[in-house]
Amino acid sequence: MLKKKKKNKSENRNGNQIKRNPFLVKKEGGLRFDALHRFRHWWVGGRSLTRSIFRITAAWQGIIVIGTVLTVGYVMAAFYTGAGEFVIRVDHPGEEKLMLSDTPDFQEPRVVLKGTAISEADNISIFDIDTEVADVDGPHNGMDYLAYTFYIKNLGMDAQNYNYNLSIRNMSKGIDKAVWVMLYYNGRQNIYAAESAAGNPECQYSEYEFPFMEAAKNPDQQSFDNGKNRYRLETLPFASSKIVCTAGREALEPAEMDKYTVVIWLEGEDPECVDDILGGNIEMIMKFKY
Repeated sequence: MLKKKKKNKSENRNGNQIKRNPFLVKKEGGLRFDALHRFRHWWVGGRSLTRSIFRITAAWQGIIVIGTVLTVGYVMAAFYTGAGEFVIRVDHPGEEKLMLSDTPDFQEPRVVLKGTAISEADNISIFDIDTEVADVDGPHNGMDYLAYTFYIKNLGMDAQNYNYNLSIRNMSKGIDKAVWVMLYYNGRQNIYAAESAAGNPECQYSEYEFPFMEAAKNPDQQSFDNGKNRYRLETLPFASSKIVCTAGREALEPAEMDKYTVVIWLEGEDPECVDDILGGNIEMIMKFKY
């Protein structure tokens, strides 16, 4: 006698396996969600979502930090003068009475002027500087030398006294020992250089007369050395390791102005202009106070 085959509960009518939902269990009255499985499902999903949120948050934090650093760097770069630049500034105690300009008409009076940096400047001789360097207004760098002509004017109602100092703001590799500076004030010039290694004023010799001597403030700046049968140029020593020169001006009358030209170069005839200063840089600033 044939017995009726008992149907497997895990099979359907056609004998196929039934895939059971692991989150469902049988209970009186029907099926329900298993609380443990449901909690685990939510826990795993929550952890995954939390990781994603933290990843996104971390990414945005990184972007914000990088953006902030770049912004600060940009702002600092906007106010910081790079190596080799020359800055002229008037420090005002309050009212802006003394002002600066690239031109004598003072159409654009300012309190700060900035020269253009020279990158990879080579050493030159004073003979290589344009003999009309003091006759050109504004920044007018030449081949391997920095030059700037500017004006300072009293725009107030009373006469003003002022002081100025030309100083080294930053330098590296001892390059200041080979830097020479020619400063024109109302058509008369002085030439400055750091003292020699022996502590004496720096000087050089030439078979020919030196340029710019007709405008020399000190007539003895150039002399003829009978012993060497050559012309001798003697510089004024820097006032200190950081200050090139300092001076004052009394009673600049209203609407009156003074003219300055500053020329900076590496003098190849200076004994301390050697290979050790290669890659060095120097930055100078000229401040006026009244």
